[in-house]
Amino acid sequence: MKKSGLVLVGLLLLGMAAPAIAAQFEFHGDMNNRFLIYTNHQDWLNPEQDGILEDDTIEAYYGELKYRFWFEAADDNDNVKGVYAIEIGGIRYGEGTDGDFSGDGVDVETRWAYLDLQSPWTDRKMRWRMGLQPWKVNEFFWQETATGLQLYGDITERFEYQAAWIRPLDRLATSSADDDLEDLDILYGRLNFDPGTSWKIGLFGTYFHSDNGGSPGTVGPRDYLVKQFDDQASFDFWTVGVDGGAKFAPFFINWDLKYQGGEINDLNWDPNDQGGDTFVGNPTATDWDLSAWFAALEAGVTVWGDHTFTYTFWYASGDDDPDDNDFEGYLAVDLDRTDSIAIFEGLYTDDSTYFTERPYLLDKGFIMNKLGWDWKINPKLTVGAAGMYMMTAEDVEYTNVNDTNTYKNDEIGFELNGYLKYMLWTNVEFKINAGYLWAGDALDAFETGSDRDGNSDENIFGSSFRIRYKF
Repeated sequence: MKKSGLVLVGLLLLGMAAPAIAAQFEFHGDMNNRFLIYTNHQDWLNPEQDGILEDDTIEAYYGELKYRFWFEAADDNDNVKGVYAIEIGGIRYGEGTDGDFSGDGVDVETRWAYLDLQSPWTDRKMRWRMGLQPWKVNEFFWQETATGLQLYGDITERFEYQAAWIRPLDRLATSSADDDLEDLDILYGRLNFDPGTSWKIGLFGTYFHSDNGGSPGTVGPRDYLVKQFDDQASFDFWTVGVDGGAKFAPFFINWDLKYQGGEINDLNWDPNDQGGDTFVGNPTATDWDLSAWFAALEAGVTVWGDHTFTYTFWYASGDDDPDDNDFEGYLAVDLDRTDSIAIFEGLYTDDSTYFTERPYLLDKGFIMNKLGWDWKINPKLTVGAAGMYMMTAEDVEYTNVNDTNTYKNDEIGFELNGYLKYMLWTNVEFKINAGYLWAGDALDAFETGSDRDGNSDENIFGSSFRIRYKF
């Protein structure tokens, strides 16, 4: 009885305090079960460009889950908001201690953890966000989480800005031997202009700086992504770009242009650092000058009510000489591309069944020509298809391990994809897709043994579906 009285008093106190707290709470979730129906080359769909193409069919089918939940707390006026998210990611059914009997693996990770504050000295939107937060710098450059401090808001109704300091790598000196170590610091700025009509434009720039202060790390073409060698090298490079879009019903267009310059130092570049590869090159430099660029264009039209046709093109520059001390291949930071089922993360089992997440191949860049069609048959059912012809911007050069012949090719091939999406219930999606790549001769470089003969022998197929509940 005494315990019940204490609980009642506690509840009354909380009830009286609630108006003073004046907090708003929200809980959200994304519960995503994905299934690989079939692939004929699981050896190729190996994350971070580790895939190879054997002469045999390497079949696979499985299920996996990826759940994300996040909690938001804010005051009544949204002057302060705290966000915390957890993720259970990429657990394959039956995998190790994650998905087997009892399911007792430790798999929960922190996805976001940040505080968002409105500045008290101005009536305009001027907010500070600090902690582990998502960054959407540019869809072809960087769209992932990292820790940092961001200031964002608006100058006028038409101009918005972002300014940030980001630290994805901290090297804490613990002795005099660490004096030369420097953290990886990133400065980021963006200015968006929306005239309130049919178009908008954005200008942005990033600057990366660090000094690893130690022996040069070793990476190669398969690791050509900033997050893959951020603790292996020293950075002093920048990226500037312009992006935006316009809508003139029934037409729409989006564009993207970027240029990169600067230096990447204290790095041993080894074209053959992955076992079995025989890419051409034997550089001796450890300091590299970066000069690269990227351009993309998307144009489309919606006709006959619910049919949308879209043409997508992008060009990522590639490196044409593996023996000089210049990096001319476009370099992304951390992102996910889903444009292709056979090359990118187009399969819904995208935690473990993809070749690369970056919009290029090795350090050789990329040329994409893609024509897509989407038809919203009714509010519940949508279908679509896409055909794409893909190349590298520069030849992939490699040798045959048996006869030492050297080959050069740039054709990745033609791919055909299709999908169907059906809403089972409100916020519950069923989606299925499939894709087939008629491999071009550039993929011969990834075949094994004597099959690496200048001609591609292995086409790639994949199909998947998912059931996803978001709230």
